[in-house]
Amino acid sequence: MNSDDSKEISNNERAEPDGSEKAVTHEDAHSLDEGSITTTSAGDSGLTTNPSSVFPSVLFLLPAWIMLAWWVSKLKWYWDNTPELQFGWVVLILSIYLIWDRWESKPKMHPRFRVSGLALFVLGTGLLFIVQIYQAALGTMSASILGLTLGMMLMIAANLNYVFGWKGISFFAFPFLFLIIAIPMPSIVYGTIIAKLQISVAWLNVEILSLMGIAAEKRGSVIQLADCAVGIDEACSGIRSLQSTIMATLFIGFLTLKNFALRTVLFIVGIALALFGNLVRSVFLSYMANSNGVEAIDQFHDAAGWSILLFTTAGVFFFSWMIGKLEAVNSKMESS
Repeated sequence: MNSDDSKEISNNERAEPDGSEKAVTHEDAHSLDEGSITTTSAGDSGLTTNPSSVFPSVLFLLPAWIMLAWWVSKLKWYWDNTPELQFGWVVLILSIYLIWDRWESKPKMHPRFRVSGLALFVLGTGLLFIVQIYQAALGTMSASILGLTLGMMLMIAANLNYVFGWKGISFFAFPFLFLIIAIPMPSIVYGTIIAKLQISVAWLNVEILSLMGIAAEKRGSVIQLADCAVGIDEACSGIRSLQSTIMATLFIGFLTLKNFALRTVLFIVGIALALFGNLVRSVFLSYMANSNGVEAIDQFHDAAGWSILLFTTAGVFFFSWMIGKLEAVNSKMESS
């Protein structure tokens, strides 16, 4: 009997650890299941790509999207009918891309009314009111479009200030300010730039042609050759390639470079490439006109333009890559 009792006790002792181990294992598994669900839920709620977190941000910024759509409706005619501004649609797409690219790292939302935001709203509303009266009296002009753009920017800044505070304004400043290059310049500014470009291109053409042994004389923005005259019109002044290059250098520099000074270097290099490319194009066309007659300009005009565009684009990408490499090397040296 003692022997049987001892065996029973021994079996119970072996059974208790087994039972307790199974019980603990079951509880642990249940705990792990609950923990994994909780962790997954917490993780999902912290992602900015979760619809539940993205939707409030988009909703709070609805006034900004409405202002942007209204502004596009005002600029649409210029982008469709003005050759110098047809790249405006590209600027809009690139601006939206920049907003989307920075969206995941946006500041944390703190929606509340702030005095600074109210001041921005009042300034924006007042400016838009004045511009609307101006347009009703004198019609839509480039100066009024500039006023509408500044008013829109103030209203968008007020909305960003309400949702994110000043951090939101500084964070999204470039994508929205980038849109300014797509608006028509005031006539006094645009005319001055065009006139100076035309005269400068004509003067440099005459100097280069003279070095090549070709008789040429500058008469305003016209190059007088031996048998014909070549006019440097608005399209040949280089304003279109200059505008496109400014757009490209600002966009590429913002995406690929972190240092503001290096972005400025890329911007200056891009402008230099555009001006140099246009000068080469105009000299080539003048040379062809002198050799084959003024009819040769029409024959080679478009091909020369596309060639210089490719040259400028390739140059901007090459120098952005080189400057990016230098920035990376400089960062490694500073960190080591």
